[in-house]
Amino acid sequence: MSPTIRQAGPADLEPIQSIIKEFYDLFGYPYEQERHRRMLTEFLANPALGSIWMVYHESALVGYLALTNGYSFEFGGHYALVDEFFIREAYRSLGLGRAVLTEIQQKARQSGLQALHLQTESYNPRAKQLYESLGFRDLNRSILSWEID
Repeated sequence: MSPTIRQAGPADLEPIQSIIKEFYDLFGYPYEQERHRRMLTEFLANPALGSIWMVYHESALVGYLALTNGYSFEFGGHYALVDEFFIREAYRSLGLGRAVLTEIQQKARQSGLQALHLQTESYNPRAKQLYESLGFRDLNRSILSWEID
């Protein structure tokens, strides 16, 4: 059975925040509940920033995918970044990740995006293998970040 995805809206703040916290806790990312609540509230209220897709399997919320919007001269215009993608551990190896990304790729084409980017942790070769099997390419670049406070 393939997953169902639907775009989250402001009314989905609580379940989205809960599953994001689960993702951050699993991977040891820093999570500040009030800060994330403020960011999610702003993000869900402003579609120009991107979208969050809720992933369901047999009516259970099992994951989410966050897309943020950007613009790139190199890639010919508008693109989206898969900023976060999470499937609960109990639902991995069912083909849900592949099905979700395939549907997101179709939505990207339909919306006129020029590229879809994502990043993965270097310690997660299984995820990288999935992404490459769906046509994502490793451009052999490093992502460098400078955080402002």
